[in-house]
Amino acid sequence: MKKFLCTFLIFFIHNLHAVKIGDIAPNFKASTTIGDLTFHEWANESWIVLFSHPGDFTPVCTTELASVAQLQPEFNKRKVKVIALSGDSVKDHQEWIPHINSFKDTLKREGSLLSMINNWKEDTDINYPIIADEDFSISTLYGMYHPNAMPNSNSLGTLNRENIRAVYIIDSNKIIQTILIYPKNIGRNFKEILRTIDALQLSQKYKISTPANWKNGDPVIVSNDVPLEDIPEIYNTDDINIYQDYLKFIDQPEFFNESDESKKRSKGGFK
Repeated sequence: MKKFLCTFLIFFIHNLHAVKIGDIAPNFKASTTIGDLTFHEWANESWIVLFSHPGDFTPVCTTELASVAQLQPEFNKRKVKVIALSGDSVKDHQEWIPHINSFKDTLKREGSLLSMINNWKEDTDINYPIIADEDFSISTLYGMYHPNAMPNSNSLGTLNRENIRAVYIIDSNKIIQTILIYPKNIGRNFKEILRTIDALQLSQKYKISTPANWKNGDPVIVSNDVPLEDIPEIYNTDDINIYQDYLKFIDQPEFFNESDESKKRSKGGFK
């Protein structure tokens, strides 16, 4: 009976606090590898990627945090700050960081692994904060801690209290725009997270949606709130492809005017 009550209490607390898309990202104070911070003050007016990992000195997590470090210039281009979190101490984080930074050397020795990662740079240094959530208060607040998500028989790790792999994309108004949840034995694709940020930022600027498998520079879907006759004026284009009255494509706004990448692409990619 006690076990049932404890399980129910954990489930209740988790669901009571778990945040949802559209919520204001809860504020918190935390100890991190760059010192103590208050989340909203640190975020300021930037977009944020807050992501949790199960534990320091673990194989999948090492590859993930190294990948984020390598992609830091891409996050910076999008005015996105990145912050990681686990239940480990600041001391553990600091001792683990050199392992992450040296991971590129392992990749250089393992040619087969190196070929799996595009454009790996010579210097992979962690320059974003890692939160020490030792009491799991932030993890519980955001729904990063799932007591039943334990490692399965094929995964590496220990059967102790750990976070799942959660990602929260938060916009400049502190609104949670995306929540991604991964099992602990599956590493995340942070280029997909960048793609999601591109789509979110574009859709906030224009009345558009992005179709399946969209990537930056591809045609976009016009909002059904925009009358057909208003499309040329609103989006500065006469090039409209209509599949159905509810499915209308145009070239990505401003892409062919502002982007260096646009020189490699042609207009009307939906045709």
